[in-house]
Amino acid sequence: MTTSDNTLRPPRICVVGPVLPFRGGISHYNSMLFRALKDIGVQVSMFSFSRQYPKLLYPGANDRDPALGTYREPGVHYTIDSINPFTWWRTSRRIASELPDMVVFHWWTVFWAPCFVLMAYLLKRRGIRIVLICHNLVDHDSGALKSTISRWALNMADAYLVHSSEHKRRLLLEKPNIPVAQHPIPVYGHYPQAQHKLRKRGRLELLFFGFIRPYKGLDVLIDAMHQLSDPDVHLTVIGEYWGDPSALLEQLSRHQEIEAYLSYMSDEEAAEYFERADFVVLPYRAATGSAVASVAFHYNKPIIASRTGGLPDVVIDGYTGKLVTPNDPRELASVLRQMNRTQAQLLSDGVRNFKASNSWQSLCNELLLLEKGSSTRDTALP
Repeated sequence: MTTSDNTLRPPRICVVGPVLPFRGGISHYNSMLFRALKDIGVQVSMFSFSRQYPKLLYPGANDRDPALGTYREPGVHYTIDSINPFTWWRTSRRIASELPDMVVFHWWTVFWAPCFVLMAYLLKRRGIRIVLICHNLVDHDSGALKSTISRWALNMADAYLVHSSEHKRRLLLEKPNIPVAQHPIPVYGHYPQAQHKLRKRGRLELLFFGFIRPYKGLDVLIDAMHQLSDPDVHLTVIGEYWGDPSALLEQLSRHQEIEAYLSYMSDEEAAEYFERADFVVLPYRAATGSAVASVAFHYNKPIIASRTGGLPDVVIDGYTGKLVTPNDPRELASVLRQMNRTQAQLLSDGVRNFKASNSWQSLCNELLLLEKGSSTRDTALP
């Protein structure tokens, strides 16, 4: 929204999306973004959910972090009920009353299309600029219907912020007249340091962390461990399985070098396993970005990842980690065979340098430029 004195005051921005105590990388991302915008003097408001997912549709045990109890992010309005359209309309009116220069929505799954499209429509009628932070363009493992709905939802934006060169390329091809900024996901600096040191085992400690879904390729990593057949390479798997874990448990039981915790683990507990790891492994079949990569970098851990989606934008081969062909357990086993702790320590230096140049403040600056319809980053096709 353009005002006569908008050059004399800080921009007014409203952000819509999940924040703590909701679980998942996007909630942590949004909380960090909200804090960073306030830190640089932006007049920012945040609207989140009173109910994010109905229990029937959420495959995990709980979509709120049990370690946070009754915590609420200070200054956030928890007003949006995912299955109550009246709250969508009421929240939109409240946002519009603040006269924001732009409203930022997070886009990551088609479930939110009805809510976000309606809210964006109501706000655009008031002349308010809509920016989408796209964590995904379409759902992982999505079919034709979900892809169609996602494209419909993406049309509501006046500008985009993405985290991968692949997403930037696709959006610029499909929407050449709409500004697209690209910035890596900064490091989530709120994670705790390990209170206890776990003993490293063998010659290499690997960690797979995060929600376990088919596209994340845990089975590829397990197959690679089988082909490697090295009792001095140890893998820890930490994550909540979305679905029936019986087949995975049977697969894991055949490998003494793999320990698995298929349930929620607090940040304090997880910190000990990140501290012990030499490499974090992301064997994804497909990916856009990865919040797990940001957590790994917080602990200065290099990453072994598939060469897919946005992962090569942060896992720079030979600098912050190693890249392998997706869905190729033989190649992954070969790379694991070559790695050692000395190489991991050298790659950790690259991780530290990468973190220093991709901060939350630099991401906020990109977002603020989109309010003016521009970006400091090259908008030519990458």
